This record gives sequence, C-alpha cells and structure tokens, in this order.
Amino acid sequence: MTTNNHLQYAKTVLTAETLKLINKPPYNHYGWKILDRWAYNSPRELKELETQGELVLLSRLLEQQQLEQDALTTTQALEALATGTVPHEILAENEIATEL
Repeated sequence: MTTNNHLQYAKTVLTAETLKLINKPPYNHYGWKILDRWAYNSPRELKELETQGELVLLSRLLEQQQLEQDALTTTQALEALATGTVPHEILAENEIATEL
C-alpha cells in the first residue's frame, strides 16, 4: 500500500484497511487533510467512528470533504487564500464545523 503523506496522524489511529480505502477516489487531498486533523485533535473520537463501521467513517469523511472543498474552491475563497487568508478562516466564515 502506498502511504499518503497527508495521513501522518491518521496512520497512528486508523487500521491499515481503513487507510487503504481512504487512499482511493473519491477521497482527495481535502479529505486527507480533514482525516489527519481529526486524528490529531480527536483521536479517540475518530477511532470510535471507525469502530462503528467503515461505511459510517467513510460517509462522514466524504460529507466533510465535500463541504470543505466546496467552500475552499470558490473564486472568492481562492482569492482570499492567495492573499494570505488561511483555510480555517474561510471555513469559519462559512460556519463549517471542522472537528468531529
């Protein structure tokens, strides 16, 4: 299995089977960053989500990935990012919760 560099923290929390699934489409760098953020900030909650079943975790991740990707790829967001705004600020402005 090729390990994704964005999964630095997630690989210490999740099983190899789960990581293998997350390294495939439809998951992308937005999803990998989200997963690593969750693993860093809420490792127990992430592990609990995984124990509820792959479908539960993968669905939750895909939903969050879509929310964040949509918010961060608008013309306005891309312009803000280019001028120094950080992604977390854009997500907060759009009232998108970033934690589990």
